[in-house]
Amino acid sequence: MSALPRPDLPPGPHRDLVDALHELHHRDGWRSLRALARESGVSHTTVSKALSSSTLPSWGVLELLVEAMGGDPGEFHALWLGATSPTTEAVVESAPIAGRRSELDVVRRHLAGGTGLLLVTGEAGMGKTTVIEAGCTAVRESVLVASGRCLPLSTEVPLLPVAEAMRRVALVDDGAVVARALQRCAAYVRGALAPMLPEWSTDTSSRDADDRWQRQQLFSGVAEVFRALSAEQPFALVLEDLHWADGLTLDVVEHLVRRTGTSVVGSWRTEDPDLPDGHAEWFNRVRRDALVLPLRPLTEDETLDQIRLIRPRATTEDAARIHARSLGQPLFTEQLAHADAGDPTFLGDLLDDRVVGLTGREWGVASILGIADRPLAEAEVAGAARMQGEQLSEALRELRNQRIIDVDAGGVRLRHPLLAEAVRRRLLAGEAAAAHRAVAGVLAARDDAEPAEVARHWQGAADPEEERAWQVRAARAAAERYAGMQAAAHWRRALHLWPADAAEVGDPPVRRHEVVAGIATQLNLAGRPRDAVPALEAELALPGPPHLYTVAERADLLRQLATCNPSQFVAGDVGLRLIEQAIELYRTLPPTPGLAAALRWRGTELEWHGRRSDATLALAEAAQVAAEAGDRHLERTVRAQWVWQRAALGHDGTVEEIERVVRDFGPDSKLLGNLYVAVRHTDILLMTCRPANEVLRAAEPALEQASLWEATTNRANVLMSNVAQALRRAGRVREAMQRLRVETANEEPGSLPFLHVERAILEVLLDHEEEAWRRLAVFDVGRHEVVDTAVLVGHLHHAVWMGDPAAGIRLAKTVLLGRHDEVAPGTAGDLLVLTARGAADATVAGDVSERRAVAHSLDDLRSAMHHDPFAPQAVLADRACLPQWIAENHRLLGHDTVEAWAEAASTWRDLDRPHDEAYCLWRAAQAALRQGHGTMAAKLLKQAAGRAREHVPLGQAITATAGAT
Repeated sequence: MSALPRPDLPPGPHRDLVDALHELHHRDGWRSLRALARESGVSHTTVSKALSSSTLPSWGVLELLVEAMGGDPGEFHALWLGATSPTTEAVVESAPIAGRRSELDVVRRHLAGGTGLLLVTGEAGMGKTTVIEAGCTAVRESVLVASGRCLPLSTEVPLLPVAEAMRRVALVDDGAVVARALQRCAAYVRGALAPMLPEWSTDTSSRDADDRWQRQQLFSGVAEVFRALSAEQPFALVLEDLHWADGLTLDVVEHLVRRTGTSVVGSWRTEDPDLPDGHAEWFNRVRRDALVLPLRPLTEDETLDQIRLIRPRATTEDAARIHARSLGQPLFTEQLAHADAGDPTFLGDLLDDRVVGLTGREWGVASILGIADRPLAEAEVAGAARMQGEQLSEALRELRNQRIIDVDAGGVRLRHPLLAEAVRRRLLAGEAAAAHRAVAGVLAARDDAEPAEVARHWQGAADPEEERAWQVRAARAAAERYAGMQAAAHWRRALHLWPADAAEVGDPPVRRHEVVAGIATQLNLAGRPRDAVPALEAELALPGPPHLYTVAERADLLRQLATCNPSQFVAGDVGLRLIEQAIELYRTLPPTPGLAAALRWRGTELEWHGRRSDATLALAEAAQVAAEAGDRHLERTVRAQWVWQRAALGHDGTVEEIERVVRDFGPDSKLLGNLYVAVRHTDILLMTCRPANEVLRAAEPALEQASLWEATTNRANVLMSNVAQALRRAGRVREAMQRLRVETANEEPGSLPFLHVERAILEVLLDHEEEAWRRLAVFDVGRHEVVDTAVLVGHLHHAVWMGDPAAGIRLAKTVLLGRHDEVAPGTAGDLLVLTARGAADATVAGDVSERRAVAHSLDDLRSAMHHDPFAPQAVLADRACLPQWIAENHRLLGHDTVEAWAEAASTWRDLDRPHDEAYCLWRAAQAALRQGHGTMAAKLLKQAAGRAREHVPLGQAITATAGAT
């Protein structure tokens, strides 16, 4: 390609950057936007904006693009920093910082008026905190800055830094600022924040720890408070050491950046070998849109500036000597400037040298702070170190003079986490255990004690009873904050510490059942049900009641094990056999919600086994038991599932029946139930080929509630996918795409792909080939059968319109032959028709014997289904595909007719599926041309073109056929 247009920019650093970027593009051979997009991993529109827009790209995008074109990222980073620096504003001169003037100004301006996320990155000790704190100091008079710091333990304490930041804001003006902000917020906000800030709650009632929808309220509540604070005055959120953050904190940061205009500044340690994979994926994802500010080593002149902040009389020779050792790493430089002797070969030795001389009271305080690994109030240090008055003050003054600790409004802390590591390395085992016990005591006494942190210290103190009690509290707290994996880890640790022969322990007592059920519930909530299987199986192998578990508790554990071994994940009838055992135990008790839930799961298992009539009976009984047990919420969802089963069996009147369930029970107080019923309702409408607007009306109430809470969970995604599918079938492709655009913008599918597969199909129809393929390429078959079917739909659309039809056939055989799970009614017909079309396209040049063999393989695919989708009793959406199936098979064998295709087109016309009708009209025109009926073909092509609007590849195919006549 030739050179791209350059933006019209005035002379200055920004134009210099753009000129250099275009020169690099020229040296790279003027490669196409799509080629650069593939290599850099961003979209071609992002590449185009970076080269041709007057908007300055983020450093993350620019760095990827420069590397893709073989340029020097260091050179371009200097140009980018110059372009981000102001030309008229004065640089803050009062900040106590060496070098970093351009970087400091970027931080200051982002805090004062930026939006989105600024990530200050660098390896440990590179000065990230110094730059951020200097920026905060510069704007403190005009900007309300809420700051929180992640600690290594914060991977166990959900939302710790966000809670710290909000608590600091709550201290401003004696709480007046927060009070005014909350008055601007919706009524639910204060209660929604209670899992994170219990002291803000005015509700003494218990909360459902497993209600994942309250998590969405928490997210929305945080966003609402920050919006309100921003309305009061300029506001910024600072979160340091995000590489140590828990996953929930990272989710909140991304949520704030994508959903609000909040200015967020964070620091991120690079080159950390212990960084979890999930954190690395988060960083790589957000850096494309975030402003990334990498900190590089200081120059020798800047090192001299830094040393003179510590030793004002330092010489250039001192700086040269220290810079040769530190290589410009600010933490190394600081420590070397204070070291009395020695040439350390690595930081551990250097930091050990800093603490080796500590004795007596100073060592006692350092030991407590090293074990705490976090700031402590002076009174807490006094209590843990058993010092009072002048003794403590003298120890603190001495440690501060040696620059080992910092003492400020936030408390007392060691100056760097690596100093804490050095202290811990020098502790004897007995000393460490005693320090852990002391720290656990003072932290447990806090009103805002974090149970996970306290539990960690009791573990270090080797006190299993105290640790077990705090692990239970930590599990409950993590569940309240919707952190499933963390809650499960705490429950597992509690179970490990549990006495072998105790059904309950503690005061108030905790049942062993709660611990084991908590493991399963939280892993299920986190999308990892199979991980709970070993613990559940081990518990169920223990002696039966009344020793450890009551009958109801054993039944519940069996039900949990069945849900962790569902047939959609495990071939065979493992889940079905387990749920039958649970039901047998439940039947020895009066009717309970547990029995209703087990019967409901039995219905689900039977459906997966293709036993629809049996599933309907199980669900009918489940609804009756739920009603007898007084659980109206459960009864509502079971009845919706029961109607769905009747629809799958082809019964008439199911639309009226599901609408009666919706009307009689009314909306549920919980979003989860509303979404579940809406999914079943829209499923039935799709199975019965009702108009797209009916699907929209059925889905809108739950989708509006999900949007209010900004919920993007799997069930909400399935409902949105149903809506998009209805619009697509009605030919409203762009409207469907618009509905999915936000939720699928990042091309990250998560654990279930429904929305992303649906968007990939829409991208195929809009002729966005590369985008569709990139979205589909992340999916492999073999995860489990529900996902395999969804992925197959997307791959078949791509294969028949712009891919390899033969590859589509092979994939269809892999997914459908030998299938254990049931293919969802309403989709099976489309699957077979798409496969038949691919087979006909792939064998168009084959001989008769080859075509017959392929036709037999198609019959095998149809026979392999649990239920024939073309049978008279099949749902309308499936059996309506029969005329097109027949026509495609005739085309495969080389004798399709105008009449066969016209019949298929007529079926789709009656059901208002314009694209399917247009396709059949196009094939009818091709058959007419082969028979020499040009006038008929022209008429059919004209009709097809009118019905193919918004289906770009089909429109192009129709035009090509018309041009060849």
